Amino acid sequence: MTATPAAASPRQAIILLGAAAALILWSGTAIANKIAVGHMDAMTAGILRSMLAGLIAAAIAATVRLPLPGNRAQWALLVISGITSFAIWPTMLSLGLGRTSASHAALIMAMIPAFTGLIAAAFERRRPPAAWWIGGVVAIVGTAALVSYRGGGLDNGDATLGGDLIILSGVAICALGYVAGGRLSPVLGTWSTTFWGLAIATGVLVPSFLWRAGETDWAAVSAPGWAAIAYLTIGSSLVGYALWFWSLGRGGIARIGALQFTQPVMTLVLAVPILGERLTLPLVLSGAVILVGVAITQRQGR
Repeated sequence: MTATPAAASPRQAIILLGAAAALILWSGTAIANKIAVGHMDAMTAGILRSMLAGLIAAAIAATVRLPLPGNRAQWALLVISGITSFAIWPTMLSLGLGRTSASHAALIMAMIPAFTGLIAAAFERRRPPAAWWIGGVVAIVGTAALVSYRGGGLDNGDATLGGDLIILSGVAICALGYVAGGRLSPVLGTWSTTFWGLAIATGVLVPSFLWRAGETDWAAVSAPGWAAIAYLTIGSSLVGYALWFWSLGRGGIARIGALQFTQPVMTLVLAVPILGERLTLPLVLSGAVILVGVAITQRQGR
């Protein structure tokens, strides 16, 4: 028996609310990460946030006996999701934010839905329509303008080309993790996908942390630095990813992924009062082009 539109509507609303909550949490990720790298080594900050989240997640998953994958394909998706989403991407984001502004990072991260749609299409062995590629080209042009423009006092001073390129590379890796997690979540469960994924990432992150720990003067890390790490650990890594994978698995990768182009707007709004970054004309124009292009890809993706 199929659900009526009236019966389906509340369920869809809950799914959308879950995705919106994840995006609100993630809108503060670049802000908190930027604060963290001001108090400790950038790579260490990226490793620490996911390592702490992974230790908590592993303890919870083992205590409540969350189910593990039942076959090789599910294990492959879990490993891909865990390593890319929780180990590589947070580290690259933190490294990039040590060399660029939160505003630049936020707008480059707007490309995540486009990369997610492309990778999802590859997994499903389908070719996106021509209009999708048009939107992708528009978004790429905006991103190229953003990362290439420098100088004239019209840009945030700490936004370097190297930092922008690190963020852009991480975005592609992040999108791969989203697709893997979104495909696994309906089968394994949201909490299992998130918590076991974090646990797998911890196996890589712990030795990495021990290697980099000496680069930070831990006694000099102030309360704002630790507060930023706490936000990244609980809000961004644990709660944010659980809500996002849950929404992707039940609302569809292409449909829910379309909502993500609102995240950079929220981050920009926060970056101005909290970090003192400027909304410059090149930033606004390139950001508008990126968001328009991503919006086109997501509309065609649906």
